[in-house]
Amino acid sequence: MRKVMFVIFAFSFCHILTCKSESGITNLDKMFVFGSFFASNSVSVKPETGAVIQAPTMSLTIPLGALDEETVITYSETSLPEPSGSVVPIQVAYKFGPEHLQFNKPVQMKICYDGRPEFLKGKREDSLQIQHYDPKTNKYISYGGDVDLVNHCVTTSIYHFSNYILTAQNLVLGNNPPTIGGATFFPGRLIEGLPATVRTTITDWDASAIVTARFYYRTQGSGSIFKSIVMLPDENDGTNQFYQAKIPATDIVAQGLEYYIEVYDSLNARVTRPATAPTAFDTVNGDIRDAVTPIRFQTTITRMTAGFSRDLTVQVKGNSSATYYPVPAETMTFAGGKGVTSRPNWLSARYTAQVIGGSYIQASYGNLNLSMPINVYPGIMVRMLILYNSAELPNPFEVTAGSTTALDAVGYDSFNNFIFVHPTFASEGVIGTFGDPFSDFGKFTALYYPTDRTGTISVSLGGFTSTYNILVKGFGVLCQYDVGRFDSTCIFN
Repeated sequence: MRKVMFVIFAFSFCHILTCKSESGITNLDKMFVFGSFFASNSVSVKPETGAVIQAPTMSLTIPLGALDEETVITYSETSLPEPSGSVVPIQVAYKFGPEHLQFNKPVQMKICYDGRPEFLKGKREDSLQIQHYDPKTNKYISYGGDVDLVNHCVTTSIYHFSNYILTAQNLVLGNNPPTIGGATFFPGRLIEGLPATVRTTITDWDASAIVTARFYYRTQGSGSIFKSIVMLPDENDGTNQFYQAKIPATDIVAQGLEYYIEVYDSLNARVTRPATAPTAFDTVNGDIRDAVTPIRFQTTITRMTAGFSRDLTVQVKGNSSATYYPVPAETMTFAGGKGVTSRPNWLSARYTAQVIGGSYIQASYGNLNLSMPINVYPGIMVRMLILYNSAELPNPFEVTAGSTTALDAVGYDSFNNFIFVHPTFASEGVIGTFGDPFSDFGKFTALYYPTDRTGTISVSLGGFTSTYNILVKGFGVLCQYDVGRFDSTCIFN
């Protein structure tokens, strides 16, 4: 019996720790490189502050206003799925919860990786992307990403929770046709009589350029000729990979749509998604609008302090689902001249109170109108926080030795409305320095140490002070990525 148990243990040890998967990376490598083996964690996030969640190979920045209510966010590393077509999963995959959670603002995801050729499986590093993977359909939807070739990280924006995978692309010599990432719809379930925005990533891998991108669609089951609309680049997207189009309300019916996307590059390479379109096509379901509350803001507010702001996102709901889906408001008004509106991003609206008195916060989407009564009061700031990408810092906040991080500060009134402020930044513990308070406001440069250092950073303004712990991750000595052997002092990136 002892021999049998030993054999099983030996096999299991090989299978769990050292045997290679299709991704070409062993699970033992994952333990050494990533610092944990399928670690699982949870963080409670408040909507008024957001949060920065940091893990060894992943960080997630949920900005203030992205959530409807306080939510427990879960995340764990998962096994890599199989490759599909030209898409090759590589190194890391994460599952986030609550599953299908919708965000009212873009949430920034960063996944870091080992840049050594053997861990990239011979793929071009600049072909790395973050993709949503649906295990039920085995389909990938690319969210693109800005590839940092120095720190070996990919950063992109996501809008809902599911499985997210780091992937590489199979490329050939010569001109590679563009890659179409797949469609994401706002609202996530189409609602009859309401317009819809469709977004996709389109990536050109070579020196050519995207000449045209079109979205073809028709009513599900109709068998009619496909209509088409032009997809234009999202000018607010820093990666230059996102394209979008607006489907007219008159073409949205409860049956949903059949659709495909077609792209040409400047060298006349044509590609469609699905690859055999229009013979094959994808589908998105539809619904009729909810009979009771088809439109709302993600939260209800009744009071604001003059000078303070609140970011709100319009949400719409169908009749057959309990989910409210975020959509970009078509009009935004702070009625009666009591305030002004702006867009902090393409999806949400910012309402800033200016004049004391009663008013209404208003918005519209399609033929639906929304109006929320609001009272504007005189008042003062009651607390202050430090932000990174519009989310409160974690405690501690991790930065890499020698790196520069842009921070900001925000004050809150008694009603959880916010105002961006210009306090004095300071650090303690010989961990780094802040730049000029005007030209480099909030920029913290960590000192270059081989080992980890701890300290604090703080902001002060008018008697208010807020302090956060900082962990500066040392750059390591004889790092395994430099000399090819494991060293416990080596950090991931």
